[in-house]
Amino acid sequence: MKSLQTIQKTFRVFQILTKIAMILSFVWAGLTMLGLLCGMVWYSGGAVVGASREVLLSLTETDGLSQMTGVLLSDMVFALTDGVLLLFTFRYFQKEQADGTPFTQSGAEQIKRLGIRTIVLPLVAAILAAVFSELFGLSQVTIVDWSNLPSVSMGIVLILASLVFRYGAELAEKA
Repeated sequence: MKSLQTIQKTFRVFQILTKIAMILSFVWAGLTMLGLLCGMVWYSGGAVVGASREVLLSLTETDGLSQMTGVLLSDMVFALTDGVLLLFTFRYFQKEQADGTPFTQSGAEQIKRLGIRTIVLPLVAAILAAVFSELFGLSQVTIVDWSNLPSVSMGIVLILASLVFRYGAELAEKA
């Protein structure tokens, strides 16, 4: 049972780290939304206290409002995608902590769904970012790397882990 205690402590640490990362992702999404709102205010001739248009343009490394909007929309989509995936991960860790073991049928099913989402959601985000790139005429300099290989790999690992956890649950039920 010492191994199970080690697993539980490790999962608890990852639960805390996941919650921190999730909060930071949603904060990043909020900041990009704030940047978009400031851009709209500046475009309509208004002013934002404590910030200038040039500062926001330099932070997004763009030449104008249209490109800045495209970059911020893309960043917001990626931040929201990361935040949602981290939220699902956090919920899995909560359930695992409540169950006391990762070897349950429902936990295995939940981690399988997380693996599928880890593959699909970043792909959707990359497609949306590509659409924003075309709509707002972003140059290659402002476009970040949208490779999906890490998320696909992680999704596959999670699906395989769900099979191991399901097998462990079946062994626990037999015992």
